[in-house]
Order: sequence, then C-alpha cells, then structure tokens
Amino acid sequence: MSKPIKPSIVFCHGIWADGSCFSKVIPALQAEGHEVMAVQYGLDTYTEDVAAIKRTLGRVSSPAILVGHSYGGATITAAGTDDRVIGLVYLAAVAPDAGETVQGQLNNYPTDVFKNIAVADGRVKKGDLVLFEAMGGGFTWGSALVRW
Repeated sequence: MSKPIKPSIVFCHGIWADGSCFSKVIPALQAEGHEVMAVQYGLDTYTEDVAAIKRTLGRVSSPAILVGHSYGGATITAAGTDDRVIGLVYLAAVAPDAGETVQGQLNNYPTDVFKNIAVADGRVKKGDLVLFEAMGGGFTWGSALVRW
C-alpha cells in the first residue's frame, strides 16, 4: 500500500511583509512531511506578483495549497485557477471577486488605523506597541501585533 502524498504548501505574503514572515511556521510543516515554500514577490505589479506564485508552483513537486495573508489573498485568488493548485487558505486576507480590486474591496471598510501608526528607527508602531521591526534586512512581525 503506497503512502499518500502530502500536498505542498506555498505561502504568499501581504504588502507589509515578505516571504520571511512565515519562517516560524515553515519548519513545523516540513516536519510533518510537507514541501513548503514562501513566495518572494516584488510588489511591483499585481500581474507580476501572480506570475511569481505560478513560477513557485513550478518548483514544488506535488499539488499545492496556496496560503495568502492580507494582499496575498488577492494573489492566491488569481493564481488559484492553476491546475497545480488544490486549495486556497486565506489568513486575514482580501479576496476580490472577478473584476474587483484590492483597493476597491478595502474601500468598502474605511478605517483610520493608518493615521495612528508611526514609523521610526526601523519600527512600525501604534503607540507603544511595535507592529513590525526591521531585522537583518527584512521585517518581522512584532509580538504586540498578536495582541492588537
């Protein structure tokens, strides 16, 4: 009897992060036998970001589950039509419908949260809470983000 093949998992980041933001969950999934990759797209254009996901799908050996956070939800929605994709997971993500844009979707839920955020000394903060912190050339989630 053959052992079932576990799906590959491809993480897709949001605008305020890069592929390294998934670095703490990737080893645990690999330990469970999944092939795991995090896409590193350039955030230059939506079309180029979706193309980066499709290139990453070509690097995994089994059917893939795409996992998107924030803006990554929009990119996995577009890339999810690829035959190599068997599932989509949205983590606090946008999911625009056909013909809808990310900004159009966000406009449906106006917020003033960005008026209360400051950037200084390599940190993105809301009051005393550090949301993101520059670490080794990239950003990492601040522990306060989980509480916020």
